[in-house]
Amino acid sequence: MLNASFYQTHPFPREPFSSVASPSSKLTIAHTEASEGWGGQEIRVMVELTEMAKRGHRTILIAPPSSDIFRRGLDAQIETLPLSMRRQDFFANLKWLSGFLRSEKVHVVNTHSSRDSWLAGCAARRAGTPLVIKTRHISAPISRGWLTRLAYQKLHDFIITTSEGIARDMARFNGFDPRRIVAVPTGVDLGRFDCSGGGRRLREELGLPPKALLVGMVSVLRSWKGHPDFLKAARAVKAQAPSAYFVIVGEGPRRAHVEEDLLRMGLEDYVFLIGHRDEVPQVLCDLDVFVLPSYANEGVPQALLQALAMRRPVVATAVGGIPEVIASGVHGLLCGPNEPDALAENILRVLTDPPLARSLAERGRERVLEHYSLTQMINHLEQIYTERLGG
Repeated sequence: MLNASFYQTHPFPREPFSSVASPSSKLTIAHTEASEGWGGQEIRVMVELTEMAKRGHRTILIAPPSSDIFRRGLDAQIETLPLSMRRQDFFANLKWLSGFLRSEKVHVVNTHSSRDSWLAGCAARRAGTPLVIKTRHISAPISRGWLTRLAYQKLHDFIITTSEGIARDMARFNGFDPRRIVAVPTGVDLGRFDCSGGGRRLREELGLPPKALLVGMVSVLRSWKGHPDFLKAARAVKAQAPSAYFVIVGEGPRRAHVEEDLLRMGLEDYVFLIGHRDEVPQVLCDLDVFVLPSYANEGVPQALLQALAMRRPVVATAVGGIPEVIASGVHGLLCGPNEPDALAENILRVLTDPPLARSLAERGRERVLEHYSLTQMINHLEQIYTERLGG
């Protein structure tokens, strides 16, 4: 909860808020995020806040003070407000948040996780906020129950998804109005994620030979990311490519399980678990192959697009929105989920066929340039906001 002094300086106005910005106006946009962790979803929220602010819009982050995104919002000098979002505080938070949205004349509320979607959706309705958006980041199935329909179709005016597949499933299986759903994949900063050559910093840090082949994953350590399959594939690849080494980048709730699997399989001499890294472009530039062996829940993964932008050959699984981005054999190599042998075979193909690796790398970069740039993403979001408000 916010402290008393904050409530005193942000009173709850009683008058209704009916102001709607014209499409040419600068907007006040509030994002709510209840998640305590840090991964692709939270990174996207930060990107949207930062980039919209660069275009002159006022952006506000509302998140639990104990969360990673709250601390990072403060560090990035984003207007960041603490709100606990605990169930027992729901009605007090509802009163404060609806008053805040009304008094600050917020034009757009964009919710992200389940808990903040209920709280901010109800508060925005109570405040008369002109546009309430729900962003759906993962492809996990959504309940068909009436509570889900209430949350998605009544509390929110519009749904943004990170892949076309998620949008189709919502319309097909949940019966949501397809006119109120649109896919906006996360865009890549093409200036930051660009690597024409190869790096050596990570090899030096790990004490590897300069010519070692480096295969890596970059993801939150969650169950569906497929780390056990990556480890099994690493063992198979190492048997045929002795100069190959493997790196797992990221933190998350499955770290202890990954460490246990790594030691149990006896891979500690050539598989390295190095934790979270903020300098993702440097890590990707050091890789010879980027691997994403997820078996569920993916939209269009940010790390996948970033690796393509960095001209890294990609080996991934055909789940979620990944096949929307990668045509296998053109922009990368795909196999089925939970198929470590096929994963290993594709990794070996890239490591042993330099012309194939170069072709995948160049076409992958072109794919991102054409369809997945950060500028395209922010343009699309801005268009959605202004058109929905103007209409």
